[in-house]
Amino acid sequence: MTTQYTKALIVVHREESAEDFREIAMRIKKLDPTICGAMAPEYISEEMLPAHFLILPLLVVYLVNPPASNNDQGVIRNASNLAVESLNKIQEYEHFKKHNIPCLPIEKFRWGMELDPAIYGDWVVLKPANIQSTGQDINMVPTKLIPKLTLLDFPDDHLIRKDEYYVQKFVKCGENPTHYRALVFLGEVILSFKAEQKSSYPNFFSKLNTLLSTSVASNMQEHRNISLTIDFEMNELAKKVSKTLSDYPLFGIDVIRDEETNKLYVIEINSGGNTWAFSSEMAQKLRLQVNSGELVDQYAAWDVAAEALVRKARELAS
Repeated sequence: MTTQYTKALIVVHREESAEDFREIAMRIKKLDPTICGAMAPEYISEEMLPAHFLILPLLVVYLVNPPASNNDQGVIRNASNLAVESLNKIQEYEHFKKHNIPCLPIEKFRWGMELDPAIYGDWVVLKPANIQSTGQDINMVPTKLIPKLTLLDFPDDHLIRKDEYYVQKFVKCGENPTHYRALVFLGEVILSFKAEQKSSYPNFFSKLNTLLSTSVASNMQEHRNISLTIDFEMNELAKKVSKTLSDYPLFGIDVIRDEETNKLYVIEINSGGNTWAFSSEMAQKLRLQVNSGELVDQYAAWDVAAEALVRKARELAS
């Protein structure tokens, strides 16, 4: 029976997404019965594979737990690999600049640092480097006040006491902080939504203590509205970004629109594999606002994902 197969494909996914990938696997089988597919929750190694997987041209797509290197004990020899990998915001910014992706200046925050208003404008955003998913303690501050800030200016429970921080040029995105996310899988958008904070930006004449106690993030999970949104201009920008990192299989690309110029900017790409919102633990609160079935139906996600996997297997399994 194995002689019917011409290529092999393995997708390594998070355990909570097993049902999603069973649905995708069934579609792959219908699209191309010559591809021998396996969906593996969390971990896979060469020793776990049936023998025929190792004699066929093989593509492994890691959406979680990729081997650290080609010498890693878990690596599957003679396989082509696509794997998630986290980049920090500075790495992302350097990549955007290299590939002419519209983005906003950003650098690590340092006490006493001075910023050029010609680059950063009149306002900047302070944001945590590592504690990011809650939207907590992301603050807008006048650029001229950055060199004067001290730890005593911040609330006692502010994340700046627990995390490194970045400073980034501020762009106002409507009446309330708003961003757009496109979930891109193997170059295809399979989910997109708009997130808008329920509160407006603080007054531009607010005192510093008010600014430093008011988050301007649009991803505050307890304090945002989510709506499924298809914006073709933003989708094209997200796909452009994904093409510049073609070895990465999954992105949650965040884009904002400047309310004054209407220009789009890419803020983050979230390439580390935590963005599979259809079933991931991190997206539970999103699914309380938008039904899981609606998420899948927006772009026929299982069909698009299966088609993308078949295309990549034909292209890369060698």
